[in-house]
Amino acid sequence: MRIMQRGVVMLLIVLSLAGCKVELYSGLAENEANQMLALLMLHSISAEKEQEKGGTVALKVDRDHFINAVELLRQNGYPRKSYVTVDQLFPSNQLVTSPVQEQAKMVYLKEQQLESMLSHMDGVIRADVTIAIAAPTDGKSSVPNAASVFIKFSPEVNLESYSSQIKSLIHDAIPGIDYEQISVLMQPANFRFSAQTAQLKPAHSWNIQWLLANVKTVQIVLAGLGVLIGALAFIAWIKYLRR
Repeated sequence: MRIMQRGVVMLLIVLSLAGCKVELYSGLAENEANQMLALLMLHSISAEKEQEKGGTVALKVDRDHFINAVELLRQNGYPRKSYVTVDQLFPSNQLVTSPVQEQAKMVYLKEQQLESMLSHMDGVIRADVTIAIAAPTDGKSSVPNAASVFIKFSPEVNLESYSSQIKSLIHDAIPGIDYEQISVLMQPANFRFSAQTAQLKPAHSWNIQWLLANVKTVQIVLAGLGVLIGALAFIAWIKYLRR
């Protein structure tokens, strides 16, 4: 009986490990976690949310889908970059700063605002904006003399056709800058995730594709079943000899 009990315990452990989930991201806002979860489920990747202390959310996925989950979210710009706000940059209890510091903060805030605006465009994975401006002279602020924009985007979206609109947007958002001094570089992301491959591995479907994708798990489960069956056969043989 002890052998049979050990076999049952071993089988339960194996089955619990087969459905083991690992943490993908933590400290997420509820809204962002829901968007990430929906995207993973849309591509047949099993995932779940877990509430954390402080109101944040953690996202977990099956161990076998971890790599695909990371790549899929990366290709869609998740988790989103956080941007500084006016209240964070200029707190109410802040001491008076110099004109140089004030201008540097204003330029940084403008860069953050533009990056946030660009990141809301369909297909944008990451957006970086840098504004070149001379230091204030005689207590007067200088006019921006150049701006550089770098955008990494999904090759599934023809974002390069919007290059001129993006340049115009930057020009209109930065007073006094020359249109010819705005450079925009757009680079398509390298996709290492295949939606077709992921769809062949449904999270809860016992079919040929799932078995092929989880060969090691199937082998472990079969080994556990073999031990259990062997133990039961041994016990039956012992009882037969005692008759």
